Amino acid sequence: MPKAQVVMADVFQKYYDDLDGSVQAQVLQFIMKMQRDPDANGLNLKPPKGGKDKRVRTARINDNFRAVLMHYSDRIYYLVAVQPHDDAYTLASHIIFDINKVTGGVELINLASLTGTLSGQPDPRGTDDGAAKPSVFAAVSDADFDRLGVHPSVVPALREIHSDDAILGFVEHLPKLARDVILCLADGMSVEAVWEHVSSVAATSDTVDPEDYEAANERPATKESFVVTGDVAEFGRIMSEPLSAWRIFLHPAQRALAERKAPYNGPVRVTGGPGTGKTVVALHRVKALADRLPPGQAILLTTYTTTLAELLRSLLEDLGGPQLTAKVDVRNIDKVSYGIAKEIFGSELPKTLDDTEIRKRWDDLADEQHPHRWDARFLESEWKQVVLAQDLRSRDDYFAATRSGRGKRLNRPERAQVWALIETFEHRLDAAGEVGVTQLAAQAARIARGWTDESRPYRHIVVDEGQDLHAAHWKLLRALVPVGQDDLFIVGDAHQRIYDNQTTLSAHGIQIRGRSKRLTLNYRTTRQILAASLGLLGDATFDDLDESTEDLGGYRSVLGGAAPELTGYPTSAAELTGLAGGVEGWLAEGLKEEEIVVAARTNKVAEAAVEALRAEGLKAVQVRSRQTPPAGSGVHVMTMHRIKGLEYRAVAIVGVGAGFVPMPSAVTSAAEDPLQHDRDLQRERSLLFVSATRAREQLAISWSGEASPFLEGARKHH
Repeated sequence: MPKAQVVMADVFQKYYDDLDGSVQAQVLQFIMKMQRDPDANGLNLKPPKGGKDKRVRTARINDNFRAVLMHYSDRIYYLVAVQPHDDAYTLASHIIFDINKVTGGVELINLASLTGTLSGQPDPRGTDDGAAKPSVFAAVSDADFDRLGVHPSVVPALREIHSDDAILGFVEHLPKLARDVILCLADGMSVEAVWEHVSSVAATSDTVDPEDYEAANERPATKESFVVTGDVAEFGRIMSEPLSAWRIFLHPAQRALAERKAPYNGPVRVTGGPGTGKTVVALHRVKALADRLPPGQAILLTTYTTTLAELLRSLLEDLGGPQLTAKVDVRNIDKVSYGIAKEIFGSELPKTLDDTEIRKRWDDLADEQHPHRWDARFLESEWKQVVLAQDLRSRDDYFAATRSGRGKRLNRPERAQVWALIETFEHRLDAAGEVGVTQLAAQAARIARGWTDESRPYRHIVVDEGQDLHAAHWKLLRALVPVGQDDLFIVGDAHQRIYDNQTTLSAHGIQIRGRSKRLTLNYRTTRQILAASLGLLGDATFDDLDESTEDLGGYRSVLGGAAPELTGYPTSAAELTGLAGGVEGWLAEGLKEEEIVVAARTNKVAEAAVEALRAEGLKAVQVRSRQTPPAGSGVHVMTMHRIKGLEYRAVAIVGVGAGFVPMPSAVTSAAEDPLQHDRDLQRERSLLFVSATRAREQLAISWSGEASPFLEGARKHH
């Protein structure tokens, strides 16, 4: 007899994580029994009293715990939760399963959660004459909701929503399509406009049989909220992976961008705040392009750092396996540059220096000046942002070049002095057989620009974290792929720019005007954490890589949770003691060590945090650049730069005092260059913003002495 399928709802992992290890082991044994005994004999299946869905059952795990599931025929079990006996029966009595008539996907609806979110609303009789305030959705008929794919059981609760504030808490508990529909309606979109949106991004192309769950399991809409497990070993692997790393399915709005069948007529850019799924969209775009890639051609998937490139490679493997990765070159942009230069120079290729080593070389040269006229930070920035960005090769080129974006004006004698120092710097690198990574990118771009379309190595290029790339990188990428349909697909967010690279794509022949898309729904971070994180950005404005500005208007989260903790201490020792106590509290709440991270502005503060945690008997490991900590090594501790691209259930950011964030050595003085000073401050703000938005459920920010001025906005939401 064939095994039964066990289909796990996305909410199941939360319930599973709350169980102790002995019960988790019994859950795995129970799943094995379900798979081997498809006629349900011996599972002790019992319906709850007054259940809303007659197919929902509870099943015995042990004397104290029962599973909540839906049993479809003898072949499929939908597993929802494992809870204590009475809680399991209560949950089972309130849940409904359905096949959505629009998407054709399986949906799980918890009616108790929906009505529970409405209890804290203000009195609807809020008008001066005492008349009841109308429902937010009074103008939407029951028939309209049904047409848009909102289950009829949800509509009565929708009629009880009288404030915009109640909407986000309500939709957190809805199936994804209903969530999308209700948010669109709440934003003022007409029913027809919402239908056009829904039908274009979510509707299934085949006929939906409302009773055929086997067919529904194969549709993308089901795979957004459920996963079909194979054997019990696979289930154990899935549940042991932190933060549901296995879930790389797309929301309908994301799928419309990633899986579009008609080609884009040129470069495309997708923006959105942290947690909006930009990286997942990029990965699925790679897969969609790879599925129709002609033989003998390749795709480049690139990003700024090695750590993120390794993460992308791993996720791509999860998405499509070896057949997909065989068609895709996944490398960070510096390795792309190095590979091109290596082909040309071979064994004569100079030693590559990273930005830290380059800064030391500039410090040495600046210290030799007599008198000391030019600051090392200014000289390095002038070299990177003017000379390398424009690929200037001579004194005359530099004298004729524009210096737009540079805050310090230079007259002709000053330009001559600066150029002389830049020439000296480059000659020293040549003599030592060395080259900077950005300098190498400029050289690689120069090489690639000489190739013909037939010799360019890639048919498509997909870029993640595009906001961090330097002008030389964009010149290189433009030269690596022929101009044409689906040539460049770029995702990024200017608010997360943590490196000193700013440019305009059109200056490098990358025209995105009219092909820029924006994601606004955050699927990772709670509303409470998101509000505090947005406060960290202050009133700064951010460019959009297209000669305009970018904002986070409409950026929101449908997830609710605890308020962030912002705590000041009299001394750094007291702060680190508080950190250890906070981590112990998270562990006591059931979080695993590897689901917790401590972020700091510098390695020195990170080292102190590791020592403080270990002194209290807690396991902790400092994660440095290009390192992946082994399983079981403890709480992760790293710098704010290293945390980019990662996510954790709980994030503690330490050392956010006025003397450390912004870090003084990372900020150009206003007297030296006022524009660069402002950009440096903005970059430091973004670094703190990125760190805070790595948190899914819990965020704690601490400092000793005076708080960082960046915290002023976040403290308003505390």
